[in-house]
Amino acid sequence: MHLFKETYFSEIFMTGILYNIVSILTQGLLWPAQWVSPKMAAFIRGRQNSFEVLEACRKHPGKRLWMHCASLGEFEQGRPVLEWLRREQPSTTIVLTFFSPSGYSVRKHTHLADIVAYLPWDTKRNAQKFITLVQPESAFIVKSELWPNYMTALQSSNIKTYFIAAQFRPNQIFFKPYGGYMTQLLKGMTHIFVQNQKSLDLLHGIGMTRSSISGDTRFDRVLQQRAGDNTLAFLATFKGQARCIILGSSWPEDHDIWLEFMNQHASENLKFVIAPHDLAVKEIDRITDLLTPLVVRYDGNGKTSDQLLMQAKVLVLNTMGDLAKAYQYADVAYVGGAIGTSGLHNILEPATFGLPIVIGPNIRKFPEAIDLKTLGGLAIVRNATEIQTLMDHWINNPKAADVFSKKALNYVEAHAGATAHITAFISAADQD
Repeated sequence: MHLFKETYFSEIFMTGILYNIVSILTQGLLWPAQWVSPKMAAFIRGRQNSFEVLEACRKHPGKRLWMHCASLGEFEQGRPVLEWLRREQPSTTIVLTFFSPSGYSVRKHTHLADIVAYLPWDTKRNAQKFITLVQPESAFIVKSELWPNYMTALQSSNIKTYFIAAQFRPNQIFFKPYGGYMTQLLKGMTHIFVQNQKSLDLLHGIGMTRSSISGDTRFDRVLQQRAGDNTLAFLATFKGQARCIILGSSWPEDHDIWLEFMNQHASENLKFVIAPHDLAVKEIDRITDLLTPLVVRYDGNGKTSDQLLMQAKVLVLNTMGDLAKAYQYADVAYVGGAIGTSGLHNILEPATFGLPIVIGPNIRKFPEAIDLKTLGGLAIVRNATEIQTLMDHWINNPKAADVFSKKALNYVEAHAGATAHITAFISAADQD
């Protein structure tokens, strides 16, 4: 959940005063949602003890660093830099914060940080209290989480602040005539590492020269993932000798265009894994009811027998954090979010395993998807009919799918190196 960024900012927030008024009002409006939405309950109640968690900073004298990630995806994006910081500065206290429950709930016990907490709501009072308590020597903000009050507090305290894997578009408020408040905050950062030339040109256009093209650290992260242990014994048992199609980070609209094909083709020789983005019971119940092949829900509690896994034709992955490893067991990956407006999820994870990738058409904001489409490294479908046609073609002509696989893998390997650029810069800056 990113409440105050990109087009939302550009439509509403013209001054710091207005921003803070709307921020406080929004906080109040969201408060009742905790009683009707489990996700909002975690979002709101998790923040109630953030400062109690952060009090642990007092037990860690010496140098401290802070990294902030919106969610789990941004954590994985920042992870290569976080690992480098942990390795190069083992005595430094690392504070890691998240905005959304999906990141915090999965990584709250990560060994890469000493203190993990929800980021307190972005108010002047909270931001100043946070900086006073944490006292970071440096701050690392991943991708798109530019919170005005926190940025102001960091800059007022002369704390080095780095923006990692940033990506900008002309319609953002930073580049509008009325965006002065946000533009000044952006220009006050120590250094901004951007993903591409277009982003760099936009920054130079507003006079922000403390910036450079690093590329996207996600390429480094997915290659790390591939090199690690990706064993998931339950998926190996489920798949057996069958071919496997996985729906990764899928939404209801993604399920709707796949259900007919799955009902027609699920068999001993072709199995399906559904890894929903939102593990809502209602949606899992819905798709389970609509599927005619034998479905097993795997929730990691150890109660799913090997016999049931082998017999099932569809597996619903009802866990958090297993999707990146699950791609190793697939033969084709459909990545959700681009059929509707939810936003395309990470296509680099399946690409690094050399999978042919299928996605929806709404990819305007996702340069890696645009690149792979141009290169012929992924296929786009718009409805159930197009899925039927494409899958029939790939099933009957495996070499056609292999062409997509090779191009996707080559693309990932060719774009590695962002972490090296960022860490080299930070090392040199620390020596100055």
